[in-house]
Parts: sequence; structure tokens; C-alpha cells
Amino acid sequence: MYHRIVKRRLRRAFEDINAGRYDRIVPQFAPAHRHAFLGEHALGGTRRGLEATRAWYGRLARVFPDLRFDVRSIAVAGGPWDTVAMIEWIDNFTVNGTPAGNQGVHVFRLRWGRVVELSVYCDTAKLRRYLEEKAAGGLAEAIAPPITG
Repeated sequence: MYHRIVKRRLRRAFEDINAGRYDRIVPQFAPAHRHAFLGEHALGGTRRGLEATRAWYGRLARVFPDLRFDVRSIAVAGGPWDTVAMIEWIDNFTVNGTPAGNQGVHVFRLRWGRVVELSVYCDTAKLRRYLEEKAAGGLAEAIAPPITG
């Protein structure tokens, strides 16, 4: 039963992102957490505080305003005191009017329903290329230094 609840909450979080409701994402993180996105690009780096994580989601919304995830599978293990969840996804968005996308996995660690760790794994070379194309189209934030802290 607990794993079903976790899956439902995680699926709802991705639905919130799809609907542009980023304000619902950060409250799911514990005050002390680790939010990491691999790669040397504007979305890369590691954040450890709520303000930095909030700023990161703000950047994500500005850089990819039409981002949509298709959740392919969710796996959950552990009890409420230490839960690991993995979500496989395919995303789509546009880059300067052209359809684009990526695929990857989010790996979560939760304690008592709060996210204490999130690591995002995707094709970072492809993402970096999309960000460079967005910058060439006039969006300077697409090549800004990573948000860390």
C-alpha cells in the first residue's frame, strides 16, 4: 500500500510539472536535501537548499516552458523511513519552434514522505546542444552558469 501511495505522489509531481505548477514541487523537498543534475550546462550542478532548488525549477520553467514528461515506469523500494524510487521518462518540448526531447531517469530518496535526494540522469550532450540552440535563439539564461548552493 505504501509503495502505491509513493508512486501516485511521484506521478502527480510529474503531472504538476507538465501543467506548469512548479510551485508544488519544492515543498516536497526536505529543508536539508541534495538535488543534482549531471552535466556541464545551465541545468547542471548540485543544490542543497530550498532557495537554490526553487531557483533551479524557475530556470527550468523559463528555459523549457513547454516541457512535458511521459512517465514510462516507476519503481519503489524501502519503507517510509528510507524509500528509493526510480522514474523512467521521455520528455518533449520545443527548441526555437522545433520539436525536441530527451529521455532519462530520476532517482529519488525519500524519508517520511519528503525528498532528501534527487539525481537526474539523461543524455546531457543532447541537452547541452538544445540549451546552446536556445541561447543562439536569444535566451541567454540557457547558457548561464549552473545554479548551486
